Amino acid sequence: MDVTAAAGQWRSNPKWLRAAALGSLWATSEIVLGSFLHNLKVPFRGHALTAIAVLLLAGAQRRWGGRGVVWRAGLVAAVMKSASPSAVLLGPMLAISMEGFAFEAGLAIGRGGLLGCLIGGVLAMSWTFAHLLLSLLLSYGTNLVEVYRQLVGSAAQQLGPLPFGAVGPIAALALVNMAVGVAAALTGWRAGGHRAAAARPVTRGDSSLPVRPARPPSAVTPSLPVLVFLLAALPLGLVALSRVPLPAAVAGMAAFIAAAALRYRAALRRLLRPGFWIGVLTITLTATLVMRFGSGAALPAALAVGMEMTLRAMFVAACFAAIDVELAHRGLRAWLGRHGAGALLGATEAAFATLPEVIASVPSARALFRNPGAAAAAMLPRLDALVDRLEQPPRRGTVVIVTGARGSGKTTLAAAAVESLRTADRRVGGILAPGSWRDGARYSFDVVDLATGSRQPLACREPRDGWREEGSFWIDPAGMAVGRGALSADRADVVVVDEVGPWELRGAGWSSELETLLAAATPLLLVVRRECLDAVVARWSLAAAVFDAADASPAQVAAALQTAAP
Repeated sequence: MDVTAAAGQWRSNPKWLRAAALGSLWATSEIVLGSFLHNLKVPFRGHALTAIAVLLLAGAQRRWGGRGVVWRAGLVAAVMKSASPSAVLLGPMLAISMEGFAFEAGLAIGRGGLLGCLIGGVLAMSWTFAHLLLSLLLSYGTNLVEVYRQLVGSAAQQLGPLPFGAVGPIAALALVNMAVGVAAALTGWRAGGHRAAAARPVTRGDSSLPVRPARPPSAVTPSLPVLVFLLAALPLGLVALSRVPLPAAVAGMAAFIAAAALRYRAALRRLLRPGFWIGVLTITLTATLVMRFGSGAALPAALAVGMEMTLRAMFVAACFAAIDVELAHRGLRAWLGRHGAGALLGATEAAFATLPEVIASVPSARALFRNPGAAAAAMLPRLDALVDRLEQPPRRGTVVIVTGARGSGKTTLAAAAVESLRTADRRVGGILAPGSWRDGARYSFDVVDLATGSRQPLACREPRDGWREEGSFWIDPAGMAVGRGALSADRADVVVVDEVGPWELRGAGWSSELETLLAAATPLLLVVRRECLDAVVARWSLAAAVFDAADASPAQVAAALQTAAP
């Protein structure tokens, strides 16, 4: 049967083409400038990143006009953010996508043009400010509102009545934020009008670069039932923390963190960072002091308020870290691709392909921060070159997939197809991974270099000296080296990858070699378990001929690859 990823049809829509280019540039500013500001510990760095985004969006709007590109670019940039090595992504991804929708709403209100960009800049910056307030409220609850009121009341006693009372300071910050949005939009609009300084063409990057920067491999296999549980547990837990006695809340939180640490040890490292605790304890101590001396509450009651805020912040941070892990479920991505998100996923994959060369071509983070107008003027002319680059589909070789259930003979069928190809004088390289069984379960795997015939142990369920643990198997580094060498050799008409499965979907195993082979348009024969098939096809946007090991013949598989080799 033929399986074609829905993501391959997005190039027929000019708005998605431009959104992919703009999203790539937007994500680049987040990566380059975001890392720069994070390392400097600059306060309100999220607002600075939004201002740069507004500048880019306004410049792109002046160059292209029309509507419908910005919100798409926001979604592309948000999905690209998922490749960040950061442990916490859900908040930034939501913020980026909402900034795109807010700017697009401004364009609709102002009917495009400069007025639409100014309104869009105000709305995008306003969302960032609202996002900050909502995040604080979610983390610390309504107690934070009471602490804020007490602080404003104390300031009024010292300085006299404040304009607009408790709303005054927030309104003043909001006005400053909106003014920054107007300034960023004006700067971007001016930069977008400089068409004379044509950018050098965007060239295809080094094919050895990965199609997408993979997040660090995780030992956790994402689970949709666990994701549903976490989404339900977050609001229920917040309600429980505000209603149960403090000792019960402390005990419940300790149990929750201990249980979460068993599954999300790496993701929960954020709770161990000094910066997290400095921020939490500063707000908690402030709340305790304000409630004690501002409202006259007894010390135990004031301490209880501070403790409740601390527990709430820990719970929210742990839940979002866990949800970030579960959202990486490949089946979820495949489902989205089948239910209307194919264009988004395709545009995102193409934007990932341009990311290394875009990063290499933009000004430094220091220049971007010191003179954003000049930096934008240098970046924006690249948009049209990027669109031209993306308009040409990537060169892809023939891909054939052999699939089936565990133990269904996938490797046996692939090996027989290899012999058929060799009989037809085709040079076949890559790897096969024959295995052994024990007590009805897969016990071990070897790796076979098809070009040289060498065979090396690859994985086993029992630990061995010098091997590393990976899930339920132990991996031989020497076997991995043989496999990588076989997949990197440039001497074959067809390359076999046995297999592409959970390890590769997590960015481990043979994923890097597979992406290099796809970028080089190498004809491929992939072995994929049936339960991983949809995720693999969606993950790499494959258009493949798929054969089931239960009913396909070696001749059929070989015939599908015959036209691929000279």
